[in-house]
Amino acid sequence: MKEPLLLDTHAWVWYLASPEVLPEGLVRTLDEARGREALYISAITPWEVAVLSRKGRIAFSLEPRRWLAEALRVRGIGVVPLEAGIAVEAAYLELPHPDPADRFILATALRLGAVLVTKDERLRGYAKTRSFWG
Repeated sequence: MKEPLLLDTHAWVWYLASPEVLPEGLVRTLDEARGREALYISAITPWEVAVLSRKGRIAFSLEPRRWLAEALRVRGIGVVPLEAGIAVEAAYLELPHPDPADRFILATALRLGAVLVTKDERLRGYAKTRSFWG
């Protein structure tokens, strides 16, 4: 896959913390994109991880802020800033649920022209962007 890839929150966490849970071949695809500096997350993704951690829905072997700091330093994974155009686009997406993080992530993928890497079938069904999961 030669297009840039944007990781959904769970894909980012699993890629860094538990790559064995990803579909066979996906880690190789992500590693390849990372090697050519075409692997990204939205700036909203670390916020979502922090929120999920505070709610007890996700746990790490490290203190969550430390895990996030280290994860954000991983070479080859760019962070796309949450700029005004993405924020506005997120408000106008026709999604079946109001989850703000999903909206920002999807709007970021659209802005980048990136393939969204997600297991979430609701996001994978969005017709205006390409998605991929293994």
